[in-house]
Amino acid sequence: MLLSLDWMNLFAGLSSGQITSVIVVAVIFTAAAGLTLLALIAFGVRSGIMAPAYSTRVPLASNTELGAFLGAAAFGMISILLMTFLGFAENDLDNPLFLPLSVGPILIGGLLLLTGAGLAFRTVRRRSARPA
Repeated sequence: MLLSLDWMNLFAGLSSGQITSVIVVAVIFTAAAGLTLLALIAFGVRSGIMAPAYSTRVPLASNTELGAFLGAAAFGMISILLMTFLGFAENDLDNPLFLPLSVGPILIGGLLLLTGAGLAFRTVRRRSARPA
């Protein structure tokens, strides 16, 4: 007797290529969503939206730093949109543009996230190194 949730048939009816495609797409979606979430959290914290009354001793973020965080979030969201519109095939990996157009914005967004984090670290560190 088969149960309604039979784990042995999780990928029932899919070929091995389609199973690989499902796993790859799930990993890429997770990376893009994580990038977007981290960049938006960093943007919110550094712009002082979350706790402006308690962050008076922390130096203000530069426009470049905030732009890097916002750009990282935008590239994460762009990657998700590109994957959605490129992934209408039966097997996403059959489309030769799928991987470059979905992973490329994630890599650019990650670079922007690291750039913004480096600028934030340098700004906060420089401020705390000065004598009071």
